[in-house]
Amino acid sequence: MKLPKKTVLLLFLFTAGFSRSMAASADSLLKALDHAIQNRQFYTDRREATISQLKQQLKSIGSSIGAADLTTASDRLSKEKLYQLNSKLYQAYKPYQSDSAIRYANHNLAIARVLNNPQQVAESKLQLSELYAIAGMSMDAARILSSLRADQLSLDLKIGYYQAYKDLYSNLADYRNVNSGLYRQYNAAYRDSLLQILHPSSRNYLGVYAEKLSTLGKYREAEKILLNLLSGLKTKNHEYAIWSSALGNVYKKEVNTLLQQKYFALSAISDLENAIKENTSLQALAISLYETGDLDRAYSYIKYSMEDAIFCNAPLRTIVISKIFPIIDAAHQAKEKEQRTQLVSLLVLISVLSAGLVAAIVYVFQQLKKLEKSRLELQEVNGLLKQLNKDLQLVNQQLKGANSKLMEANRIKEQYIGNFLDLCSNYINKLEDYRKGLNKKASTGNLDVLFKTLKSTELMTTELKALYKNFDDTFLHLYPDFVIAFNNLLVEEERFELKPGELNTELRIFALLRLGIHDSAKIAAFLRCSMSTIYNYRTKVRNKALVPREDFENYVIEIGTISTF
Repeated sequence: MKLPKKTVLLLFLFTAGFSRSMAASADSLLKALDHAIQNRQFYTDRREATISQLKQQLKSIGSSIGAADLTTASDRLSKEKLYQLNSKLYQAYKPYQSDSAIRYANHNLAIARVLNNPQQVAESKLQLSELYAIAGMSMDAARILSSLRADQLSLDLKIGYYQAYKDLYSNLADYRNVNSGLYRQYNAAYRDSLLQILHPSSRNYLGVYAEKLSTLGKYREAEKILLNLLSGLKTKNHEYAIWSSALGNVYKKEVNTLLQQKYFALSAISDLENAIKENTSLQALAISLYETGDLDRAYSYIKYSMEDAIFCNAPLRTIVISKIFPIIDAAHQAKEKEQRTQLVSLLVLISVLSAGLVAAIVYVFQQLKKLEKSRLELQEVNGLLKQLNKDLQLVNQQLKGANSKLMEANRIKEQYIGNFLDLCSNYINKLEDYRKGLNKKASTGNLDVLFKTLKSTELMTTELKALYKNFDDTFLHLYPDFVIAFNNLLVEEERFELKPGELNTELRIFALLRLGIHDSAKIAAFLRCSMSTIYNYRTKVRNKALVPREDFENYVIEIGTISTF
């Protein structure tokens, strides 16, 4: 069935995006691996510290126990303690230094024989057989295993017995060309025997079964089992490294390079962080990287893998690495030679370009000097223009301010001239009425009433009230928001509360200031009070101000806009 073009395009984009994501993940893993390699001495020191602690415990019981000394040991309990400590040292040395592990396994074999403990004897022999297989001493490993009988072993030892035979024949099949097919048959037989006695839900069973599925070409099933095993591990211990390496081998058989390198890298990181020198992941990763053209990392990893194999005293791995190392080294050397040739060519090219660059720099420098001269001239002219523009803006602002003040003054004049004419007319009418009243009283001869009227201040008081009322109305008409704005200049608890359309004496003083009357004598005359009273009022109000005292009256002068009539 032919897919639509749109579907094909979407599949292509998804595949391309997935590949880029996988490549980025693999690159970050390789960087993490490089970091682990840089810190491998730290991990080695940590393992050495653990081994040193175990040796101190061993020394407290009795250092350097040999077979001859065991017959004179104090009691069975001491020998059991020695056996347990030797077992711990064997476990610590097994993936680290095989010859040291062999020494402690031999100590335990001697102790087990003195204790006459068949299970411990068998356990020690199995440990030795595993170590001999790692060290390439296959005949010795086979000899030890042939001295054991499976039907006389406990279940745990029987598992170890079949595991040891399976690993022995796996090594023989991998590292010997002669009879490799037969060795693989033996390996498969012991693997099946192992599967028969392992519990189907155990991790060991699942790992061995995944190995069998991979051998049979059932890669997807093996992959699923190994991924589940890895997901069940909380820490990256040696078991994590084993399952990761096994998964890398599955992807290698599937020719999935990215996933192969990913899990070999994860395994190698785990081995490095746990100071496991007996490993194959770094070697396998180096070979894969060599095949994909990453020669620098391939050379670096195979070199470190060789160092680990020599340190661990694993001859079989050393032989395998020594076969691939020259190939990777030759490719790496060829790459370096090619890079050196390219470097020489680039240096020649750079020299030529540098000469041209120097000539270009000289020319550009000359042009820059000319441009700099022009730039300074333009900058000077621009500065003059900016200054002129600022001056024009300042003049414009001053003109606007003057115009605004003129407009304000004109409006004030118009308002107050109109009010003045009205007041004059009213006062003339009132004076005429007052004259007529006095004349009438004088003509009737009522002198007492006349003198009483002349002495009374009621008329003046009434007229002053009317004058101030007229002033308040006119001023608040000109500046309707004056009281609010004035109060905003004072602290909240000192603000004035007045009746609508009315001012008090303090506010009338500042209202006159707002109108441009700054002379205290004129203000005092208008408000019918002394100059000291005016001064005190002004000072008292300034002391209540939120703004700086010296600027308070300037703020008052700026209050408000004039409403149109």
